[in-house]
Amino acid sequence: MIKPIKILRAKAICLLLFVLFTTPSVAQIKWPAGRLLPSFPTPAPVQDLITLRTSGRSASAELYLFASLKGVVNRTTPRIFSYEGNASGEGPTTWLESLDLKWTEPADKWDLITKYRKEISGLIVYDTAQIHTVNLATVLAKSQGALIVAPSLVAKLTAAPYNLPILLDLRGKFNSKLEVYQSLYDNYWPKLDHRLLIGLNPTTHRAALREYAVALGTATVWLDPKVAGESELLDKFLSSMSPGASYMGWWPEEAPGITRASKYGIATIASDWSFNLTVFSGTSRVINIKPTPPKPPLKNKIYVAFILSDGDNLQFVEHLMRKLWNNPDRGAVPMGWTVSPAMLDAMPGALNYYYKTATDNDNLISGPSGFGYTYPNTWTDKSLLKRFVAKTEDYNKRAGLRVITIWNTITGGINPNVGKIYAQQATSTLGITGQNTGGGITIYNDSLPGMALSCNYCTNEQAIKDHIARAAAGWDKTSPRFVLIQAQPWQGVTPTSFKNVAASLNDDYVTVRPDHFFQLIREDRGIAVNPK
Repeated sequence: MIKPIKILRAKAICLLLFVLFTTPSVAQIKWPAGRLLPSFPTPAPVQDLITLRTSGRSASAELYLFASLKGVVNRTTPRIFSYEGNASGEGPTTWLESLDLKWTEPADKWDLITKYRKEISGLIVYDTAQIHTVNLATVLAKSQGALIVAPSLVAKLTAAPYNLPILLDLRGKFNSKLEVYQSLYDNYWPKLDHRLLIGLNPTTHRAALREYAVALGTATVWLDPKVAGESELLDKFLSSMSPGASYMGWWPEEAPGITRASKYGIATIASDWSFNLTVFSGTSRVINIKPTPPKPPLKNKIYVAFILSDGDNLQFVEHLMRKLWNNPDRGAVPMGWTVSPAMLDAMPGALNYYYKTATDNDNLISGPSGFGYTYPNTWTDKSLLKRFVAKTEDYNKRAGLRVITIWNTITGGINPNVGKIYAQQATSTLGITGQNTGGGITIYNDSLPGMALSCNYCTNEQAIKDHIARAAAGWDKTSPRFVLIQAQPWQGVTPTSFKNVAASLNDDYVTVRPDHFFQLIREDRGIAVNPK
């Protein structure tokens, strides 16, 4: 019997070698320890471009379906790019062109289900009577290789030419929203990656970030910290997450959600309306940071810096910011554009595009309050806060971001002990902003300037002018004065707005980039102008 066994073993080894060297390798999502978010395989050079309708009788069903198709297909090689368009949108092909990707548009997007049929195992049917089963289906779609399907589409998808079997039918399984998420917590959460939790409202967030959640198989919930029962279950999820974990998507309400996550040392990477993170996450991670031009000389002037807020939200960076970037007055005056340091993982190609096309007056800075949106004053575990700030420093240095906008609610300042932690951990940071309007300059740990905004969320040109005048009142021209303006983009503030305001100022004023603004404060206060 010895000889036949040796022959069988030899044949087995030959077969294994044949498989290893002749079977094409399947690309994998990579998420090593220490990285905020995973990187996807390199996108295919030619993408299948589809437009997803957000209104109409069958819109919801198709949005869930094609979001899951994108997630299933793109997790091995990103090949499907979609556009869900809105008034703030950048256009369906803008990013494909910016990323040097080509595309084809199928005559009917349903043809893609036939095209990728071999990569689809079957269907998970959600319960329209318990719409939160969509989020449970989102969690299970990756392991099942399944599409998320409305009952109204079952007959079509189980018949030719698709012939997809039903793998799981969630109809009639749950009596309430809370039951759905309790089942997720009890039966699936223990086996999932605790570095990430995603928040999506299944009635409104039907596609967009859902494709990313499907591709990762990440726990996806919609729990309100202000609702009894939901609040307690949310606490169970948050308290069992890994140290340094993140929450993506969004919350039922901003302040309660950010506050609750902050108490557990978890930052929110706002991203609920991000359309194509499975594609963006596969772009080159080599960031070509644009060199900082020399700062202007320090004189007895009123230095004004403009900041456009909300860049912590990946969807803003993907959509409205990309649209505003085409404003013909961009570059006319210095201004800061807030972006998310998490772009290093989630959208490196987009970050590179912004650097490649930036003028010397365009200064990319970190949105609140580092690699994710959080209220640092609310963190109860200071060791976790130090870890958050240190991770922010790592990501900011590699992303070329040297100013951090820190939010402690919409109007809160920075606690001294929190400012000290930023000074100790974010050593290359030139300065930090505070939301306590008019609160002046604070030097933390004798090394880091913090400047309260003169306007923390201006909505128009007149408001900006009024706040500058208020901050400049009483200046005697014998020393420099510093005025920091933050405006929000959702009500029409654009680079043109900043240009018009700058043109209204007399020779007593100098408009500067935010990084130069803090370097001038450093020079005025006798602190190292360019810390390493």
